Amino acid sequence: MLKSFAEGICPRCHEKIQVPDDREKIICMYCGKEILVSQALGSSMKADAGLYKEYKGLALSEIERVIKESINPMDGFKKDAYEGLMDEFYASVRSMLEAMEYVYQTGEDPESWLDELSSHAVKTAREDVENIRGKVQKNRRQLDLNFLISVYLVPALLKYPAAVGGPLSDRLVGAWNAAFGTSVGKASFDEINGGFRRKLCYITTAVCESLGKGSDCPELRILKDYRDHYLETTEEGHALVEEYYNIAPTLVKRMDRLPDREQVYQNIYNNYLAPCIRKIQNQDYESCRELYQEMVQGLEEKYMYQ
Repeated sequence: MLKSFAEGICPRCHEKIQVPDDREKIICMYCGKEILVSQALGSSMKADAGLYKEYKGLALSEIERVIKESINPMDGFKKDAYEGLMDEFYASVRSMLEAMEYVYQTGEDPESWLDELSSHAVKTAREDVENIRGKVQKNRRQLDLNFLISVYLVPALLKYPAAVGGPLSDRLVGAWNAAFGTSVGKASFDEINGGFRRKLCYITTAVCESLGKGSDCPELRILKDYRDHYLETTEEGHALVEEYYNIAPTLVKRMDRLPDREQVYQNIYNNYLAPCIRKIQNQDYESCRELYQEMVQGLEEKYMYQ
């Protein structure tokens, strides 16, 4: 008689596996761990006291490590590199995700576990920022951590095929925004990876094309990344971006009709875009925001109501 198999999920590594119907225990072909067939098929998991304590400590220490060891997470972040960077990050946190899931599935109060994880992440980040001297340096570090959460950690949680990912993402994003006054969002890898070309930088595009730099030049890519992963992470920055997109198409149309349009675009590049790019490269993000705001307001006053 042929053996019957059902599809299950390993409670250790959470890979999909084929489970025979005539066994109580099997060895997972992916992680090599012995598991109960009842667990793989979705029966309620019972916590092993020693393993529960071990995994809880591992999850908390690992999320602390991820935050503290994150240095310049924006480096190399671009369309062609993000998938590889995300794969590396995901591989580095798999043991943490497994531990989070085990405690979530076996603990008596999974909601309290979500609160404990998100609170620990926020506390670690707050202490990390407060230990840095200088307002500019603190702002830079806060930006790095916002980026880590929204572009790497939350997508990793959503990618992991387990129950804890979605609820923990919601709890973490909520606690983070409440603690730091940010507007970090919940997005998957696919959503972020597909959003690189979602918006046009109207004025920057017009300037770069006027100067013969093309519509996908390095200046545009740098400023788009800055917009999406610095300005859009705070309420003030988001409001500035919204203001920009409300008026930028009209501004470009009016500047395009000027007899000295090429000189106008050259001035914008020299006075605003090039200095902004230098500030971004020097990680002086807040100073860049101030100059960016000055550009938007200046162009609005000069060309919007003429």
